[in-house]
Amino acid sequence: MNQEQIDWTLIRKRVDGCLTDEERERLERWIAGDEQRRRFVEHACRYYERDLPVVDEARVAKAWQRFSRGRKEKRRKRILSLCTWSAAAVILLVAGTWFWASNTREISSRKPISAIAFGNNSVRLVISDGTRIDLTTQEPGQTIIDKGVNVHLKKESLSYENNPVVEDTLYHTVEVPRGGEYHLTLSDGSRVWLNAESRLTYPMVFGASERRVRLEGEAYFEVEPGKGRFVVETDDMNVRVLGTAFNVNAYSDEAATRTTLVHGKVEVLTVKDDLQRILIPGEQAILDRASGQLDVEQVSTDLYTRWIKGQFVFRDTPLRDIMRTLARWYEMEYEFTDSELEALCFYGVINRFERVESLLEQFEKTGKVRFEYQGNKVIVKK
Repeated sequence: MNQEQIDWTLIRKRVDGCLTDEERERLERWIAGDEQRRRFVEHACRYYERDLPVVDEARVAKAWQRFSRGRKEKRRKRILSLCTWSAAAVILLVAGTWFWASNTREISSRKPISAIAFGNNSVRLVISDGTRIDLTTQEPGQTIIDKGVNVHLKKESLSYENNPVVEDTLYHTVEVPRGGEYHLTLSDGSRVWLNAESRLTYPMVFGASERRVRLEGEAYFEVEPGKGRFVVETDDMNVRVLGTAFNVNAYSDEAATRTTLVHGKVEVLTVKDDLQRILIPGEQAILDRASGQLDVEQVSTDLYTRWIKGQFVFRDTPLRDIMRTLARWYEMEYEFTDSELEALCFYGVINRFERVESLLEQFEKTGKVRFEYQGNKVIVKK
């Protein structure tokens, strides 16, 4: 690697705060002695921290025009060309490793024949007698009373009072469909964010010694401490905590169940083989469903929790995983025409509330892939 080139992923890892000592030294050497490079890296970090949507390419270009104003024309043209592509690499979706001298490719101006709709947010609450209540049809401020337990409905969330303990253990279930998300506060004060195509079953009132819930899909938990052990059950992994914030991804169509610890301390225990691991903040337990192997890795927790802020975050993510994630959020199906396309990896931070056609255009800008539309079906092609 010569002095005029830099692997842009080092800049991305600087933004994410996950550079190794060797990578940090390489990046610092590249920045040293060049004010424009230093300012560019700072500029990229500022863009990322503002959570700008990756689709706003014109805004990026405009920012760089202001940033480069006042430079000599010859140097301005050279630097602007290089920096614009590097900014796109950090902020827009890019496959593989891109360098400053990357060439543009012609992007098709095709428009999809029909728009793909967002999924619906018709979240349902299943109360103790099995009755299903569509929460989207209920007015905020209402109270549902079930066996003396009060459930308060708010806008896109519900909460339980600190109700007196009922004689029998009665359960509620919240079901979130494709394209939906929901937030609830349990009777102990713990907060839960449910992702699309997820289901949480929990007692209306927790017992004194243990708090146990069951999850299908994905949820982010902020557990109220000091009220007994809290256990999240999934089909193949149980997560035991006392007071902490963590994410559990247990979708049945994923190859692994993942528990990601943001802060606090959790213990994960496999259902089948009783494999056990203790996690510290920044670690993720990964249970491979095929092999039954349980591993622990250091991760950037932001990658696995930004969905509660309305964003998809992809970092070196295979396209097959990206399309599966998008299909949980949009009313869409997809098909790959070439198996090699499934392994293409992309980076990006995407607003979950953009139209899917706009999002997929960003993948096309890499020149690696294109999409065709047949109703609500997306065909992925070279």
